[in-house]
Amino acid sequence: MGGLGSAMKTRLLRAMTVAACWVLIHAATGISGGITFGVPICTLALSGPLDRVSIAAWDAYAAVEAALIDLGLSADDLDEIRARIGESIQQVDDVASTVPPLVPIPLIGGTIEVSLPLIIIDAIRFTGGLLNDGLLRSALGLAGIEIPAPLLEMTFDGGGDSAGATIDVAFSSWLLSTDVVKRFDLVVLAVTIGAGVDLARGEIRPLVDIEVPTEFEGAVGDALTALHLDGMSWSTFAVHGVVGLEIGPPFLRLYGDVRFLLPVSVGGGWWDLRAGGLAAVLGVVIRF
Repeated sequence: MGGLGSAMKTRLLRAMTVAACWVLIHAATGISGGITFGVPICTLALSGPLDRVSIAAWDAYAAVEAALIDLGLSADDLDEIRARIGESIQQVDDVASTVPPLVPIPLIGGTIEVSLPLIIIDAIRFTGGLLNDGLLRSALGLAGIEIPAPLLEMTFDGGGDSAGATIDVAFSSWLLSTDVVKRFDLVVLAVTIGAGVDLARGEIRPLVDIEVPTEFEGAVGDALTALHLDGMSWSTFAVHGVVGLEIGPPFLRLYGDVRFLLPVSVGGGWWDLRAGGLAAVLGVVIRF
């Protein structure tokens, strides 16, 4: 019996080895699929940052109020400043009511697809996308649209003192995604369904340089700290389901898909920026 059991184990191991080799050989010799050139799209939820505008504004004002009193502003002047801050916050709240829950962020990138002859799974895909301020300025420059650098420069003179401010912004956002898909092909039309994982990150960095008389440097620095300008970042690791559509001849098609994300782990800064629950890819796929 022992010899019989050993023989059965040997035959089972041999069969498993042959099956594994068959899969690997066919996967290696049958590597094909396609390349998609296009626009991966992330989304960003802005409800958290909009809720924090009033907190940051009042904290920044509190940081400079003592300096304004030392400057000689009266109680009426301070009340007027508070009223203007309140009006500005109300305007932000009014704008917030019109902002969609998710804001799309188009990236530059694409997808590489490798076929896998595994019956249930037709292919595995790797998607990547990137956008930053440098790429955006270059792309708009090619279109004849120049973005000033820095975005804003201001100088103030009064009472023998001068002040100035230089404001610019740097940002970056990127996405990496892997999914397995099943394709239902109808010659000039194909429907794709699948599932996968995503890793996305982004950051917005306001670049603010303010020059003021020495006696106000501390207050201005405290105000900038209260604005948490280094807290505009987000990251997410998520799983997703995907539904895609291809239209065109088998070798060259317009492609689009929608991805429904379920976050597993999220991170961010003080402004509570968060990746949204939707993503997409739009582009042209070359099949081979």
